[in-house]
Amino acid sequence: MLAGIAMGPAPAATAAGLSSILFVNPLPKYPAWRLIGDCLASRAKELEIPVTESGPTGGALDATVMIQQIQQGIANKVGAIATFPATNGFVPVLQQAGKAGIRVGTFYGAAGTESGSGVNIGANFERVGEIFAEAIARRPGPQKVGLMAQGPSGAAKAFVDAFTAAAAKTANVTVTAVVYTNDDASKALDQASTLLTAHPDVNVIASHMGTATQGAVAAIKSKGLVGKVVFVANGIAGGGEQGLKDGTVYTLMLQDLCTAGSSMADSLAALALGKPVPAQIDVGVRMFGADDYKDYLAKGWQ
Repeated sequence: MLAGIAMGPAPAATAAGLSSILFVNPLPKYPAWRLIGDCLASRAKELEIPVTESGPTGGALDATVMIQQIQQGIANKVGAIATFPATNGFVPVLQQAGKAGIRVGTFYGAAGTESGSGVNIGANFERVGEIFAEAIARRPGPQKVGLMAQGPSGAAKAFVDAFTAAAAKTANVTVTAVVYTNDDASKALDQASTLLTAHPDVNVIASHMGTATQGAVAAIKSKGLVGKVVFVANGIAGGGEQGLKDGTVYTLMLQDLCTAGSSMADSLAALALGKPVPAQIDVGVRMFGADDYKDYLAKGWQ
């Protein structure tokens, strides 16, 4: 399927066909999003496309601030906008950008006229939910899972729904509860602690968010549940790598994030030149244990 967003006239373009890219980063200080931003900027530089990055200045995702920064980008007539559409509230403003002739790309969102995005790049979160459930099913005995998700919609819902469906196909994995943190690392400890208190039968916590790792591992340790409860993580940040070593993390997912960032620069430049671009570009995802993740870190996975 190819992108089919109706676009107006584009601003003055470089030799690559694009005057500039604005990347509205949801978590500029978080390692995974930092890697995506750096690789996007590096590839854009090779294409001679100026890049500006913005995003919330705190440690938490702030959709209101991100939408305001996109609106400012539209007012400034940037050539292209890339962002993570954290809520459905991004759709009308991204559609507005498209109507203004601005090329739009999203990470972990959706592509098409209804989403306002010309190309979406990122892990397929339905597949992520499946590989999480498949990994947990390899543990012996009943696995009572508490899921930590960003929220009840978007990519988080896709993850929870896919995990739940995949778990139902196993003989030993069930979803006991789901809690939400809005991808805010400062809420992860409280939410994980609440989860373990309310559901003492939970023996696995799993999350698609890298921001959940530190709080979830801390909750397991503070409740004296090391060896009884394990965490399944997204990425090595926030204690994921250390958790593999001390046993609090059973397994973790890595993604080819540098390729995601560089592919966004390539895709937006291609859209500006009127070239066909796949509406959805998946990045590689895999679950790793303590023995096999380091080689992939060197390849730009995180």
